[in-house]
Amino acid sequence: MRALGGSIPAVQVIRFIRDANGARIAYATVGEGRLILCPAWWVSHVERDWEHPGFRRFFGRLAEGFRVVRYDRPGTGLSDRDVPPRTQADEVQLLATLADELGDRQFSLFAVSCAGPVALTYAAAHQERVRRLCFYGSYARGADIATPDLRDAITDLVSAHWGLGSVALTALFLPGASIQDSENFSRNQQDWANAPQAAQLLRLSCEMNVAADVLSRVQAEALVIHRRKDRAIPLEAGQKLAAELPRARLITLDGDIHLPWIDGDAIADAVHSFLAGDEVRAAASAPLSGCRLDEANREIVLDGQRRPTTRLEYAVILTLIQASGRVITRDEMLAEIWNTPFAGSNKVDAVVGSLRKKLGPFAASIETVTGHGYRFRGWKKAINDVH
Repeated sequence: MRALGGSIPAVQVIRFIRDANGARIAYATVGEGRLILCPAWWVSHVERDWEHPGFRRFFGRLAEGFRVVRYDRPGTGLSDRDVPPRTQADEVQLLATLADELGDRQFSLFAVSCAGPVALTYAAAHQERVRRLCFYGSYARGADIATPDLRDAITDLVSAHWGLGSVALTALFLPGASIQDSENFSRNQQDWANAPQAAQLLRLSCEMNVAADVLSRVQAEALVIHRRKDRAIPLEAGQKLAAELPRARLITLDGDIHLPWIDGDAIADAVHSFLAGDEVRAAASAPLSGCRLDEANREIVLDGQRRPTTRLEYAVILTLIQASGRVITRDEMLAEIWNTPFAGSNKVDAVVGSLRKKLGPFAASIETVTGHGYRFRGWKKAINDVH
């Protein structure tokens, strides 16, 4: 699997359809090629999600050679907000309606979190249309992710005080995130669904269920990806899902972040390779080999070994990665990271030098563009270190 290095689509197209109950549903399309349809998860906003650099990078990677479609559930995001309570059957019907609207004879599904039961139910009933299935941080039965007491406690909190409920959910989805990232995510949840809708959708997530006989009818090849310490959806739920699907493989990753687009390069690469029909390394540790940046913990992970970064080192490497191959000048870095106009300062060079030492054989990932600045080339290993 290669590291992210290609161009990321700059724009997406947003359109609308009506569901079976007449509610207006927003969906976003990016890229061209065979269809990857992403059933809606939790609460979303197809327009504002795309503004997050990590989100755009993740789904931009999936859109290399594919047409990726996401949508907002009724009651959330750009879709109609004032709608009746949802059921699992409603969610499956909405997926079917959009699939029919898009018109592709066959396509793949990428299901994140609570989208899993919806994708599974649809795939069992429409085997001729589903080419491949990929799940991240997902499950087949709500009983595997929360006891009735825990479900009631969380949904009651969301109903009584959406602000506190959103903070509690953020701690589950983004443990260890910076104060700013946590506040942004918490605020987004509140903006994208009101308290009654959020509570009802959360309860639905915990109550959805795909019976064993339905799972046995899912004949599409499947890949299940799960982070080992996921707090929102326990690893055991993902393991059960992989064990019960007739043609599934499981990849277990280190980490506790529930959202796939946070520190998500290896995940996006695995999903893309699998849906493209390429061979995915079966070993659970495969996506952890090489080098990556753990954004949640602000560490460089080199062949499984963690190397902490300083505040400046983290800011520099993150800025370079998010530039997606664009050259970043020293002056740009000084202005953005150091908040200083001192042109020509060697502060940037010193931090890059320190980063390269921590990157070891992957030091070539940061390229010096003489007379201009620096560029991230993707995770590149020195030729004499490749085995």
